[in-house]
Amino acid sequence: MLGDLQKALSRNEKSTEADFVRAANLLLTNQFLYADRPAQRDIYFIISQNMEYFRNLFAALGWSLVYQPDEAYLGVLPQGEERVMRMKLDESLLMLCMRQIYEQKLENFEVESGKAYTTSDDLLSTYVSLTGKEIPNETRLKEILSLFARHGLIERGKANETDPKNIPIGIYPTIRQVVVEDYIRQLEALCDIESSDAALMDEMAETPVEQIEESVEEKGALEESDDETA
Repeated sequence: MLGDLQKALSRNEKSTEADFVRAANLLLTNQFLYADRPAQRDIYFIISQNMEYFRNLFAALGWSLVYQPDEAYLGVLPQGEERVMRMKLDESLLMLCMRQIYEQKLENFEVESGKAYTTSDDLLSTYVSLTGKEIPNETRLKEILSLFARHGLIERGKANETDPKNIPIGIYPTIRQVVVEDYIRQLEALCDIESSDAALMDEMAETPVEQIEESVEEKGALEESDDETA
């Protein structure tokens, strides 16, 4: 890779080795970079003008480099078994809801400069409509939106003073990279899993403590009997 780096640098007289290192680190940290973001523009062009080098670099680390010049963004996605990343349930459900909103906006020709604009109130309304679950509280919602913004999935706007809790959100097209086509099936599956877990917990809660203790004692007696037989 050092030889490839020297070749890339020889074709980019204005860039240094430190610039390439910073570009790779920033992409790994943010996951997606955009040409229209002033703080990311220089790094975006360093990577986009040296795609072969950065593709090989991230492939060696187990990541795929995604480049969409028409929508002016690029990013990295984990490969293979690492393609599915661990997320909390509310994070996963909100992300799936964001993909649904993006698709609806796209179908209605309401996507502007690649972004689908919505608000946190509309996102939570979609969340309730699609999942039937209680919405995350205000603090938790802000945590999740910060996480999504940090990974380059959304752009958070400034709320109006008359409605400070309703946060403007711009959903980037990168949502289609991290949420695959069968997102509705995934949404239903996640809801079914949680419903099954909730039903099991309710059943356990309704079982008298004495009955649980009796079951434990019976199990212990059976184990002792097996030991004596052996």
